[in-house]
Amino acid sequence: MEVPDRTRDAAQIILSKEQFEEVSDCLSNLAEKLRVTATLLVNSGGRIIAKKVLGSSKVDPTLLSTLAASSYAAAREMARILGEKSNFKMVLHEGEGHNVFVASVNKDFFLIVIFESGVALGMVRLFTKKTIMQLLPILSKKDKKNVEIKQIFNRRFQAMLGEELDRSFKELK
Repeated sequence: MEVPDRTRDAAQIILSKEQFEEVSDCLSNLAEKLRVTATLLVNSGGRIIAKKVLGSSKVDPTLLSTLAASSYAAAREMARILGEKSNFKMVLHEGEGHNVFVASVNKDFFLIVIFESGVALGMVRLFTKKTIMQLLPILSKKDKKNVEIKQIFNRRFQAMLGEELDRSFKELK
């Protein structure tokens, strides 16, 4: 199996102020309609593009987005092994108190919805799908001010991120 070049996956475009505000509005609407704990728009490298966290949640969105990116990468590999033409459209992690729903927006972005177990999964799927349909044209807009940030995500950054994740897991023990 060939190891993917994560620097290529993490190279994304910075959103313009207008795009960021539109994305933030979409995430806020989704969070408020469903009364979820958090919604995060994340790039394929695990970097949070925009987020909406409701209440006084103790969720660490940065750590969660990185772990979700890894989980989504694993799902992509499972889809490839099974002969799927594209990645799985969604991944659900069910817990006793909270659930994490990860849905593909496009090849570069995915949406994470964190919600309590009492929230109906069908509603989460329905409203997440509608939100994705709203996000697609926003994320595909071309803006003169967009800047490539490939240089930011170099191998040194990846090593530092790995070390930080290792440290975080050791502290949890």
